[in-house]
Amino acid sequence: MKSIKEKEQALLEDFAMLPEWEDKYNYIMDLRPELPRIAPEDKTSATKVEGCQSASWLKAEKRDGRLYFTGDSEAILGQGVIALLLHLVNGHTPREIADYDFYLVDAIGLPQHLSPTRRMGLASVIQRIKALAHENL
Repeated sequence: MKSIKEKEQALLEDFAMLPEWEDKYNYIMDLRPELPRIAPEDKTSATKVEGCQSASWLKAEKRDGRLYFTGDSEAILGQGVIALLLHLVNGHTPREIADYDFYLVDAIGLPQHLSPTRRMGLASVIQRIKALAHENL
């Protein structure tokens, strides 16, 4: 399995080939089918990500010392962003995830191309991923 940083590097190379932000948005939205979907019955207040403009959910399951996330969002862009983030961290140890800095997000300039409310949602999703990792240390 590739490390988080190796996955990040591959994504950075993909994003570098996209000249316009519209292309980058489309790339993120094209990741939606890869999102490991949370089961409808798991969309509860316990899995809801607070601070997102559109309702979003994240759940982590620990198997063999590694975390496997599922998630969803009512927003198309939200689904793509969650898919992007989970692509990086799924299948890694809680320590690796807790220590990861999510450099990719700033490196591609994502926060600068989101509305303030979506930027807050992005931060909330990252914070929730890290909190779930810490809970499983």
